Amino acid sequence: MRRGGIFVEVAVSILLFSVGILALTGTLFYGVKMVAESREETVKEQEYRNLVEKEILSIIREPSYDPSGTPLPDDEMIINTKPVPFTLYKYKQEDRTDTEIYLIKGGN
Repeated sequence: MRRGGIFVEVAVSILLFSVGILALTGTLFYGVKMVAESREETVKEQEYRNLVEKEILSIIREPSYDPSGTPLPDDEMIINTKPVPFTLYKYKQEDRTDTEIYLIKGGN
């Protein structure tokens, strides 16, 4: 009556198990890929921040140093009724829209 019925059930079970394992493997590879991309982004962002920090240290060591950022128009602020001139430099990381750092250098 049910000749071969068990064979079909086993075949379907193996097929479903195989599909599940393939889905799990795909998810694992996707996760590894995302971790690698995240690592690369983190390294790029840290290098960018290190560049700005080196610029700050260069200004501290040598006040006449000109930063490599994009200079914005010179301006001045009033501190204790005395005008203090400054230049604002803008640093922007390539390929990113949300990473801008501004550096203020006193004196024009």
